[in-house]
Amino acid sequence: MAANSRWRLDAARTVSEQRVIAPLRIVIKAVLLFIALNAVYYVVQPMRLVNRLSVYNTLVPGRERLPFADYPDQSYNLSILNLDQMLASHVIARPKAADEFRVVMLGDSAVWGYLLEPAQTQAACLNRLDLRLADGRAVKFYNLGYPKLSVIKDLLILQKALNYQPDMIIWATTLASVYPSDQLDFELIKAQYSALAALQEQYHFNLYQWPLAEPDWLSRTFWGQRREIANWLRYQIVGIGWGATDIDHEIPKFVTPHVSNVSESTDPLTVNMMSLRRANQIVPEDLSFDVMKVGIDWVKDRGLSTLVVNEPIYRSSTSQARWNMYYPKWAYDGYREALRVTAEAQGWAYVDKWDAVSPDLFTDTDFHLTADANCAYAASLSEPILRAVNK
Repeated sequence: MAANSRWRLDAARTVSEQRVIAPLRIVIKAVLLFIALNAVYYVVQPMRLVNRLSVYNTLVPGRERLPFADYPDQSYNLSILNLDQMLASHVIARPKAADEFRVVMLGDSAVWGYLLEPAQTQAACLNRLDLRLADGRAVKFYNLGYPKLSVIKDLLILQKALNYQPDMIIWATTLASVYPSDQLDFELIKAQYSALAALQEQYHFNLYQWPLAEPDWLSRTFWGQRREIANWLRYQIVGIGWGATDIDHEIPKFVTPHVSNVSESTDPLTVNMMSLRRANQIVPEDLSFDVMKVGIDWVKDRGLSTLVVNEPIYRSSTSQARWNMYYPKWAYDGYREALRVTAEAQGWAYVDKWDAVSPDLFTDTDFHLTADANCAYAASLSEPILRAVNK
């Protein structure tokens, strides 16, 4: 009887232990599988391939401008940080026509077309002009602007864009885009750490914020890239809405106008303090023209053309010291002269459009134009563009 009871007790203990061990084994296997998955992912890095795959230009139309969204739920868009994915979804990824002269437009939010519809951007307006070269090729413009003031950002985009058979680059810039102190303060740039580190090692740019924090090993695992994977999938899905509506940018019904009554301060509006070689005087070496030179040399080495454009700014009539909220007159005028001198010394095709637009045609910032003004300004670029082609 006692033996029977002991057997039953042992059996009960065994069952109890199995109830504990079985789930524990499952947990251990799951953990080991998770570790193995992340280890394989770390070595293979599949997103390098996945980011080049896209429903755009195949199942849905390619985008007319690079993905950027303040209000992603309302604009069938998403702010993506991978340049390969951004360009794979753009119309520039379509095959180049035999009679096409392909022009890439680089720049900030003014080129991208903030507060404008895709059909109202500078590239779209220029395409409607149906420009032709003497040899009959059709000039087609591609909007690769992005809403950040940084020529390093432009250089990183240009590095990728050169794989898409451009014939010419239009590089729009302004003083705030060439502050060496403010080049790296953007998530898009920080996400290109490896490419930027390679450029910095080769060219030694004057970047106040370098070195950036290097991504840790976890960021190369499946767990570390889970957000990037989710965003890739979301971006493909919102392409359906984009294809059906052509809406990629939610334009608010009310737009706060730019500041018109500017102060008499003589300080530039910068994120980080910038040092000058001479007080209240800008010379070429103070600015990030070294970054632009590298990009323009890349283009030249491929036998292609570049046109550098100093883009329009709002000009206040209420201040003796400042042109606008961004720029004191001494700084902006010094920048214009520095850019002119640099362009002349380097042999760049250059056009200064700083005052090409009436002050009453700017919208929310000192750089953004109304739709009609934007198209009129774009049309004014056609002559210097064609002149630069033949330079």
